[in-house]
Amino acid sequence: MRLLLPLLAVLAVGAFAPAQIERLTLQQMIDKADGAVRGEIIGREVHRVPHPLPDSGPLYFTSLQVQGASLATGETTTVIVSYPGGFIDDEQGVWNSEAPTEAETAVGRDVVVFYKWSGDMGGGFASNALYASHGGVYSVFEARRGGSIVQGRGDGYAVASNQRIDEFGKEVARLALDKKQREEKGK
Repeated sequence: MRLLLPLLAVLAVGAFAPAQIERLTLQQMIDKADGAVRGEIIGREVHRVPHPLPDSGPLYFTSLQVQGASLATGETTTVIVSYPGGFIDDEQGVWNSEAPTEAETAVGRDVVVFYKWSGDMGGGFASNALYASHGGVYSVFEARRGGSIVQGRGDGYAVASNQRIDEFGKEVARLALDKKQREEKGK
């Protein structure tokens, strides 16, 4: 019994420990991501992938097709970004607490997405992963006084506060150029 009590205490502390979510500045996001695109979600698909472990259920990933422009270069592009979770129908799928909401990823939404290539997100599924899951997609809205704004999410997110998209784009381009120069200098 004396050995069991310390083990139970450790388990109890672990059960109540807060989850650790990566806090990112815009600079850190740019440094870690492969790219950032501002555009419209023109397609959304949920993929069912066999689990690599026997006797395990399938894995599900949602992929968004975003058509727009690279915030780093201004070049027109279409990118597919994916994240874990999603539902094919009412019975096939899985919920993921770190996934963006259905409303944030609806076809027709104007968004900014940050992504990083992953050769295996799970079960051999390869895609541009939405960086930081729900922390890698930001809604864009028309401002009351004209122009568009990217909606901030608060302290700890790469986009902490609402910003005019043109100014935000310039800052992303500046930070991406700085990243590229640092990478070239390090070679």
